[in-house]
Amino acid sequence: MPNKVALSLRLEDAIALVFFLVYLVVLLIFRQARAEVLNPADVEVIAPAILLLFGKEIVHSLASGKSSAPGAPTDLGGFIRPYWEILRDWSPFFVILLMYYSLWGNATHLLVTRDRDAMLIAWDQRLFGCQPSVALQRIVTPGLTAWMEFAYFFHILNIPIVACFIYLRRPRLRFREMMCGAVVVTFAGLVGYVLVPAIGPMYTLAVQFTVPLSQPYEVFSRETAFMDFARIQRDCFPSLHVGLSFVVWIYAWRNSKRLFWILAPLVLSLWFSTVYLRFHYLVDVLAGFFLAPLCFVFSNWMFKRFGEVTVAVPLGPLAGGARGEASPNQPRRPGGGQ
Repeated sequence: MPNKVALSLRLEDAIALVFFLVYLVVLLIFRQARAEVLNPADVEVIAPAILLLFGKEIVHSLASGKSSAPGAPTDLGGFIRPYWEILRDWSPFFVILLMYYSLWGNATHLLVTRDRDAMLIAWDQRLFGCQPSVALQRIVTPGLTAWMEFAYFFHILNIPIVACFIYLRRPRLRFREMMCGAVVVTFAGLVGYVLVPAIGPMYTLAVQFTVPLSQPYEVFSRETAFMDFARIQRDCFPSLHVGLSFVVWIYAWRNSKRLFWILAPLVLSLWFSTVYLRFHYLVDVLAGFFLAPLCFVFSNWMFKRFGEVTVAVPLGPLAGGARGEASPNQPRRPGGGQ
């Protein structure tokens, strides 16, 4: 009786798994080097994320080999499987959130223990001759602020809009390509947060802001306040609001030019809002802008070359009936297991 099962981890899951495993190793090494006690909070996101990534593929591998005759009324697995596949397809959204929130607290000071806002301020001054978020005070109006706050909030809606379109109107592999690209750019952005921790101009340049960002629509203020509250403490360089939205926008272009142009004013306004609302330095925006195409090309290359990564997982006697998943180069319709 075999004691292992070969899991075919989807590339988007494998990339996220590498992130969590590398982060866990670095966390353990640096905590020990500084004679710091490992706090349970350090791994309260990492451990569940690793278990989720492995666990859902173990369940899928076991379940895929157990079903009764096609069309049988008692085939509970056959009834559940299409819904399970949908959840499995969309799970990278949840994984991206876990990647982001694994840096909650002081995790962004793991490698670099001091904030680098002064360096980013100096870069803005050298490149643009001013602090862009301060200079934009001259165009602040209540109406523009309301639109900027909505555009900033649109970041939450942008990804699902494009993802839903691709999932419903294009081959499933196109959807998985987008998920892979989103995971890759998130991975790269979070590395930037650790290497260049910064809290942003809203705090470091507060004394220079003499024009308040007030506007008449309380709902937009609440949305922006919520997003500010939901942020990790240091998430400036590069701007993932720009990097992630740009990657998604490129996938919109790849799949529907009409959708691309419909989203254009919202995406461009989103980028502008990151500086206007004083969350980011302009160099953060430029870093996110240049990072996105690189991650798009790199993730697509990896997806075409690998697609899935096989990992042997010990399961004891449970592994006897397990089967791996089909290659991503053989796409199936939604609900068909790919």
